[in-house]
Amino acid sequence: MKEVDSVHQNTESLSLEEKVQMKQLGVHQPQDVDSKTKVHTGKKNFSCDMCGKTFRDHFSLKSHMRVHSEEKPFGCEIFCGKRFKHQHNLKTHMRIHTGEKPFVCEICGKTFRDHFSLTSHIRVHTGEQPFGCDVCGKRFKHQHDVKKHMRVHTGEMPFCCEVCGKRFKHQHNLKTHMRIHTGEKPYVCDICGKRSRFQHNLKTHMIIHTGERLFDCDLCGKKFTCKKSLKAHESVHTGEKPHSCEICGKSYKRKTHLRTHMTSHTEERPFGCEVCGKNPETTTDRYLKWLI
Repeated sequence: MKEVDSVHQNTESLSLEEKVQMKQLGVHQPQDVDSKTKVHTGKKNFSCDMCGKTFRDHFSLKSHMRVHSEEKPFGCEIFCGKRFKHQHNLKTHMRIHTGEKPFVCEICGKTFRDHFSLTSHIRVHTGEQPFGCDVCGKRFKHQHDVKKHMRVHTGEMPFCCEVCGKRFKHQHNLKTHMRIHTGEKPYVCDICGKRSRFQHNLKTHMIIHTGERLFDCDLCGKKFTCKKSLKAHESVHTGEKPHSCEICGKSYKRKTHLRTHMTSHTEERPFGCEVCGKNPETTTDRYLKWLI
């Protein structure tokens, strides 16, 4: 083999065998030295023609170019066939199938599939909120939370119900709303088996079994099982009559009283006697008059 005196020796005329021997001796070819030097100098000679971003080597530039294209050369061939632009994304994805979670929180022991998820989780313990709203200054632990919050200021409602057209700021609100159309009731009472569409409805229902009265009237101390009942009761003290008839303008404290009154403007007589058919209209009228 030719004697190698310098790292910068011209290697163009060397044979493949000689180049392998150089590699084994720890002697790098000029282009390798130049590439590694860029790590320390920060020099970036490779530029993206589309966005102008620069890179230290051609491999990094080539990997970056997939951001601008639809190329996804790395596929999950064993399990689901999903494809990715970068190999490290495929490696992270594979952990979904294998269940591997190599990143461990040193504080609580919780494990994660990738380093990003662990870093994000650590903020639960530290209280760090590095992401802020440019409009109101409110801060958040995660960047996606800022994006969701911004809809409060912009009024954007990107999630639309395909059945009725109603729009929502957040996807979970749309998902919850869809139960109105599908009839889905995923929340079940462990005691009686009653099903509810929403979790707060189940929580309210559970009070029937526990007898718990969480809502107190500040004026008289009377307790109620739900906030709606408390609000209706408060009108006794305030004299407020928020429910008004659109036909004659009469107002009532409760919606049920207004509903009863509305029958006086229609032919509807829902309280007729099943035996004689007579409707106690005068009694109802006297009752409504007392309510007013």
